[in-house]
Amino acid sequence: MNCVDRRSFHRAVALLSSVFVQLTHLSLKLSACTSMSDHLFISGDTIQQLCIDRLKTSAIYTLNLSFQVENDMEKIILNSFLKAPFTRRERPKVLIYECDSWATRNKCYDFVVYTLPYKNTSLPMHLFSRDLEKYVEHMLFVLRL
Repeated sequence: MNCVDRRSFHRAVALLSSVFVQLTHLSLKLSACTSMSDHLFISGDTIQQLCIDRLKTSAIYTLNLSFQVENDMEKIILNSFLKAPFTRRERPKVLIYECDSWATRNKCYDFVVYTLPYKNTSLPMHLFSRDLEKYVEHMLFVLRL
C-alpha cells in the first residue's frame, strides 16, 4: 500500500481488510499530515489494529511512515507509536525517529517510523548508534545469505 495521506490510508485499509489475513507480506508507505482534532488521525494503535493484528502470524511487513503532526503538544500520536506492540517486536525491527523541528512551525512536529532494512532512502549515519550500526550490518549480512 502506498498512501499519500490519512484518507487514502483509511480507504485502502477498508478495501483490503478482507485480504489482510491472506497476505504473506505487507509493505506500507505513508506520508501524512495529521492533527489530534482530526477524526481520521493515524496512531500506533490504528496501525496495530487495522494492519498488523489482521496479518497472519507468519506474515512479514515493512513500514515507511512519515508524519507531520499539528496541535499535539503532548505528542500523543508519537507516544502511541512508541507504546504500540508492533514496535517492540524483535522482527522486523521498527525504528522511530523524531525529526528536528527547527524548520516547522511551533505547533508541529515530524517523525518517521520504519522497519530495517530501510530501502527507500539513504539515512544519515548520525541517526544510528554504534550498536545499531553493528545490528544493521549483521542483518544485511544475514539477508545476503
